[in-house]
Amino acid sequence: MSQVTTTTTNDFTTPTFCFHQVTFGQNIRLENNASKAVRYTSFDHGITFTDKPVNINERIHLKIVEVDETRQWCGSLAIGFTQVDPNTIQQEDLPKSALPNLSSTNNFSYVKRLYETLTKQLCIIFYYNPEGAYFILDGREQDISKNIDIKKPLWAVIDIYGNVKAVTFTIPPKTTDDGKSLFAKYPQKPDKLPIRYFSQLTPENFHPVTFSNVHGPELELYCEYKVALRKRVQKLVRPYLFINFPLAPGDELYIRILSIDPNYRTPGIFGFTNVRPSTFADKLETLPANDPAALVDRKEYWLLREEPFDETLSELDEYRILFDRTSGEILLCRNNDTVSQPRILTFADLNQTFYPFLFLNGRITALSVFALIAQNVRPTETNQNVNSTPRVDNNIDDDDSDRCTICYDAKATCVLIPCGHMIFCSKCKIDYEMRSAKICPKCRAEYQQAIEVEAD
Repeated sequence: MSQVTTTTTNDFTTPTFCFHQVTFGQNIRLENNASKAVRYTSFDHGITFTDKPVNINERIHLKIVEVDETRQWCGSLAIGFTQVDPNTIQQEDLPKSALPNLSSTNNFSYVKRLYETLTKQLCIIFYYNPEGAYFILDGREQDISKNIDIKKPLWAVIDIYGNVKAVTFTIPPKTTDDGKSLFAKYPQKPDKLPIRYFSQLTPENFHPVTFSNVHGPELELYCEYKVALRKRVQKLVRPYLFINFPLAPGDELYIRILSIDPNYRTPGIFGFTNVRPSTFADKLETLPANDPAALVDRKEYWLLREEPFDETLSELDEYRILFDRTSGEILLCRNNDTVSQPRILTFADLNQTFYPFLFLNGRITALSVFALIAQNVRPTETNQNVNSTPRVDNNIDDDDSDRCTICYDAKATCVLIPCGHMIFCSKCKIDYEMRSAKICPKCRAEYQQAIEVEAD
């Protein structure tokens, strides 16, 4: 018997599609005006269809909202298209699974099982065109089927199977931030945002800390190396991002998430090494490109933790990384949460110091390092000129004045990229660039562009 329930949700505005409200698997329950489908029991009988045919190149945005945490079921979601009108199918005639009964073997359907581990909050995009049917996962486009027949209408098929328990249609995710949009989305510069969760911190106890300018080619650094952004690229190769300070027992490092891409399954990989980042200034290509797990086979000391952040990861989350001086545990605490236990990233030798690093091949696309509490003063690596990256002296005192440094009258509204200094008002920026090279008057680094942000 068909089960359709209606609940309210604040997750999305009106998606383009709904689930077919008559034809769906016997273990399926529809919610939220049929925009959400839940397999409420067992692991199969979860076939669903769109309520209408899909147009050529019309993209379906599907979000996973519930998975089976017990890991007792094998297999996962299946997606694709079919020429079989769901209005002509009786519920009792639906097979237990979309494969192989709904597949290219019957010349009507084009369905593929996704065997990857799928996580909550993950967005999957799929569509078809005259060349075939495709889906996008982890930023990569992959085939569902080639040589499909598009002469007849095609409905989307979503088989909620195995470890996936609930999905919902959603609106297209926002475009991944670039440098300009990252600065425009926050009322202050990204490195100057107020501390929201770790309010007990006192800035006078902070030790200078930045990202290293030795990093993957997909990354850009802003705000005197305190903000890192992953570029919009089709393929990620060595997206390494190092912290320019070695953590010792008792040290605390604080980072803030600035931008995420929900089309990726996992946030990325967190790691620690006893090697100075500057060691790889001219040989980053010697590090593993796609699988940082191979780092542990190198002669240096590397510690890795895959999936250090859970599916609750959100923009403006703050994280503390603590090197416990008693146990040697390196712990991760989210938003000063006193209810749940800190997550253990790894165990480290108490007699060594370690440079933290991230491998940004997942959801996190931009972050900042905003605080470091060091038990003992140790030298921070200097960001020297590497690959034509201008040197920024981290010992230069920050001028917190909001006045334009040319006219000292109007408010400074132009952020210089990549150094991140806010120097000019819009009028003085034009005058300055007409009579001078693009050199930041404060740090003397060459800037690429001056982005005007809205004044408070």
